[in-house]
Amino acid sequence: MPFDIPNAGSLGFNLDQPNLPDGLGYGIIEPTISISLDAKKYPWTKNVPKEVYFEYVGNFANVNESRNNWRQLMYDALFEALIEPLLTSDEDTIVEDVVKSLNQNMWTMFHNSDEEIRFKSGQTPLVYDPMSIITFRYASCTGLSIFLVDALRTFGIPARLAGTPAWNGKVENGNHSWVEFYGSDSQWHIIEAKPASGKDDSDLLNPCQYWFCNRERTDGTPFYAASLDRNKEGSFPLAWDIDNNDVMGEDRTQFMVGLCSKC
Repeated sequence: MPFDIPNAGSLGFNLDQPNLPDGLGYGIIEPTISISLDAKKYPWTKNVPKEVYFEYVGNFANVNESRNNWRQLMYDALFEALIEPLLTSDEDTIVEDVVKSLNQNMWTMFHNSDEEIRFKSGQTPLVYDPMSIITFRYASCTGLSIFLVDALRTFGIPARLAGTPAWNGKVENGNHSWVEFYGSDSQWHIIEAKPASGKDDSDLLNPCQYWFCNRERTDGTPFYAASLDRNKEGSFPLAWDIDNNDVMGEDRTQFMVGLCSKC
């Protein structure tokens, strides 16, 4: 993204500077690519199209949150406890099994703390990148959604930030963020982070369980999903930085209206 350009070296994009000190040329990109490609070994990734995998698993960011090496941290914290048991199960593990396991169990599994990461309103952009969330142990809907997206990406599941900057097209009605993940049926599905929703994910693919998925909420509401593909038209409106059009996005209004009209 344009605002990443000044930090290109620390991200690992400057390959023409061979003598950088302190391993600066290593950057975030190398471990991001390494762990992303390694995640292709998981059986639930086998039917994900290459272009979807590259964009929604391989990316190191969602919007304009701080850039940091969250992927290695999430792998170290979650693999042994939550992912390895799924790999050794006698039953075939699908995407939805992994999504449930992560969203239901991961919120107490960082820095050896039993204190659950919780929902706290009004935190974006103060606390919304993974490292800040782990430190403060709370975030609002945007931060929690980014955290869940990043955990899913760590283990090979395409995921992206979604939401609206204005309910019913009116800024005074507020905004909201959630997650879209790419399911075993090769379709995008919505989910809220557990600390925000309080759901047990027993009915994971039922969109009507969420308070924001109904005719009243979708009436006149624009919806978007974030993207890092610079070839796409349109942007992802940032409710906390409304004049910033640098984050690419897909218009998901038709998708959400169709999905929630049944509720």
